[in-house]
Amino acid sequence: MSARRMLTGTFLGLGALFMAQAAVAPAASAAPVPVTTLNCDGDTYKCTAGLRFGDGRWFADWSANVFHQSAARAASTQAATSVRAPVPVTTLNCDGDTYKCTAGLRFGDGRWFAQWDARIFHQGGAQAMKAPRGEAAPVPVTALNCDGDTYKCTANLQFGDGRWVAQWDARIFHQ
Repeated sequence: MSARRMLTGTFLGLGALFMAQAAVAPAASAAPVPVTTLNCDGDTYKCTAGLRFGDGRWFADWSANVFHQSAARAASTQAATSVRAPVPVTTLNCDGDTYKCTAGLRFGDGRWFAQWDARIFHQGGAQAMKAPRGEAAPVPVTALNCDGDTYKCTANLQFGDGRWVAQWDARIFHQ
């Protein structure tokens, strides 16, 4: 076992113990891991992803701007009082022009969204590539994974040769 992996496992385990008191972290050998659920909360302005890892009680969360698409918020917020937060995400798209990811939320009239900054880049070669401007932005996300070693979530984008991704910082924790 490498020293880096051993230290990572130790820090991950200690962090889980401090955060969940009785939690024991599995070995950190499966990073990044797939996201199983994705919800956003307009009360806390956070999106939370359930991770397929260990005992199933591992999560990633990050700050998001939660907003309604229309300017007439007053009429739509009346329906919002009867729904509990967080709410499920129905769509997830990322935009290489604005460097933002936007999640459609299953809430109210269906025009509620969560949005956060993301780094959009191509995973190929040593040379940095920029996304061509104005080409089909925003684009759908085909897979979403989060990594407890790097504290980042990465979304694979349905764009170009399939090696374009969006990435953002996330807090990885155990409940």
